[in-house]
Amino acid sequence: GRGVGLVWTLVLVQRLGVSQYGLYAMATVLNGIVGNTIDNAFAVRAIRESEEHFRRERTMRYLVALGLAAAGAVTFNVNYVIGFGLMVAGGEIALNVVKSRSARDGHPDKVFRIDTARQLASAGVGAAYLYASAEPTLTHASLLYCTPYVLVFLAGAKAAIGHRPSPPGPPRLIAALSGEMLGTALYLGGDVLLLGTLVDTKAAGYYQLAWVVAGAVAAAGQSFGMTYHEPLRESGGDLSAGPPLRNILRIAGLGGSLLLIIGACLFAFGAPSELATTMMIMGGFAALRICIFVLQVILYTQRRDVFRLTIAVGLVPVKLGMVAALATLTPLGAVGAAIAATVADAIMLAGFTWAVYRPREVAES
Repeated sequence: GRGVGLVWTLVLVQRLGVSQYGLYAMATVLNGIVGNTIDNAFAVRAIRESEEHFRRERTMRYLVALGLAAAGAVTFNVNYVIGFGLMVAGGEIALNVVKSRSARDGHPDKVFRIDTARQLASAGVGAAYLYASAEPTLTHASLLYCTPYVLVFLAGAKAAIGHRPSPPGPPRLIAALSGEMLGTALYLGGDVLLLGTLVDTKAAGYYQLAWVVAGAVAAAGQSFGMTYHEPLRESGGDLSAGPPLRNILRIAGLGGSLLLIIGACLFAFGAPSELATTMMIMGGFAALRICIFVLQVILYTQRRDVFRLTIAVGLVPVKLGMVAALATLTPLGAVGAAIAATVADAIMLAGFTWAVYRPREVAES
């Protein structure tokens, strides 16, 4: 999935330019904030609730997806970011409806195949247009990117029809699950929207391009942490069952160094200095994020959910405040956003490190 996304990003930049890619990135971030926030309650309950609740909530989930996609289609010609963002949000929630049975029954391989097929179809149709057209536009590429969602909605309708819709739990639970995801989505993507609004879409494009590369590198931390799921779960999150600290730091150092090398190569080959500098600063972000991903696994198994949520939500105004200040008071652009992201992640890692490695007698519940 990450590989397809990275190739699609490079195709957009190469054919349409960084400014247009920045506009696309803003819409993608809006999709993540709106779609993931609305869908989180459905996703959580689809795994743990009874079959009757699952089927009824799946129908409501489909209707929500349909509403979001319709709202996006209506506003697409008025505001590209809002229109495309809502269309994709609706399409992705409809895709989650299609995947929900496989996810509920414990078949991650099927979920992965469905995701990959949709990504390949969307990127393939979009890329074919971008290279076949003499003067491609972001509008047409975006609409073609959405065409596979038509099949997704048809498949989702087949699963949803025949059951009375029901909301995913009581209002208080919905608010809690949605609020958790909203904080996470704003922390990870709100800076792109701010940067594009306060500076310009080119700055947003440079920053998002560096973020995509850093995110792909930081995924090594996720994969490394996942290899310790079983022993950590069985031990209740005991550190002795987790990854050695030196190995975490070694992987983080390698990941950060890779971004520095990429940034240096961009400088050497005459890439815009704003992009090259941003990429190098994001090396620090990648190293910190790798450590965060690994420590998150330990905190999950220690059931320290309230602590993680407090840190994630509490840092949202800190990070976005730094982005806004650097965007309005300095000419740094994407570089300023990279600095803010790195500083915010350093604060998060400091909190996680304190929580994981400080002496404690009883684990939080």
